[in-house]
Amino acid sequence: MPDPLGLAELQRWMQRAMLDPDGLPADVEQVVTASARLSARERLAVYWRGYRLRLVEAMRGFHPAACHLLGRELFDRFALDFLDARPSRSRTLFRLADGFAEHVEATQPDTGGESWPDLVIDLLRFERAVNDALDAPDDGCGGVEVPDDPMRPDLVLRPAPGLGLIPARFPVHEYTLAVHRGEDPPIPAPRPSLLAVARRDGHVVTREVGPGAFRALRALASGTPVGTALGDVDPKTGRAWLRDWVRARLFTAIDRPDAGGAPPDTTHHTLVESGLR
Repeated sequence: MPDPLGLAELQRWMQRAMLDPDGLPADVEQVVTASARLSARERLAVYWRGYRLRLVEAMRGFHPAACHLLGRELFDRFALDFLDARPSRSRTLFRLADGFAEHVEATQPDTGGESWPDLVIDLLRFERAVNDALDAPDDGCGGVEVPDDPMRPDLVLRPAPGLGLIPARFPVHEYTLAVHRGEDPPIPAPRPSLLAVARRDGHVVTREVGPGAFRALRALASGTPVGTALGDVDPKTGRAWLRDWVRARLFTAIDRPDAGGAPPDTTHHTLVESGLR
């Protein structure tokens, strides 16, 4: 009979058993004892099934709109396939769904040109961006004053923590909002929707913008100076955009790297890009 496992080794064994998509390990009888009613495999299976159920419940919570669109049974199949292919290694459930949209995109079947897989993928990406915005650290900023001459080449905007830029092929923000209101919205028709997602005063703010504004947002969020990012934009329009985006808390500070100050802190900034290019 093999020597009993130490605590650390037993914990690692249990983790491997819970993360194995193919079921229970072959040596289960050597680690787990049977009871009067259940075998060793049956006892461990109770935990294995419960663990997977808890993960799927968390996935539904992260993606209520996608779950509504697909229905619980189909959504659970998507979620379990993802969890089997990419077992979570994070210590927090919040990162559980990272890469879900990318997995669905990489494994989608040939639908003969149907657009519904694109809708599912865009919806998953948008809901991920919403969750990231909610979980982002507080920017600690009550507001930023836009200077009278914001188009200068030495100014750089600091993106809000958790800012997400989503080039979607469907108006997924409208569908998601309807689901959150308790409605049963119709499946949306394709419509390119360029979305900026951030948090303001504890609430997620979503802005749909035009192609020119989206290109500018993408450049500004990556650290491009204001004068360069908005170089092709009418100055009056550019100033209006900047003031609107600062009010919406898409950006939380204005920096001047050439003035000897510290560079913008983008540690918690996540630029979410997908779909349209």
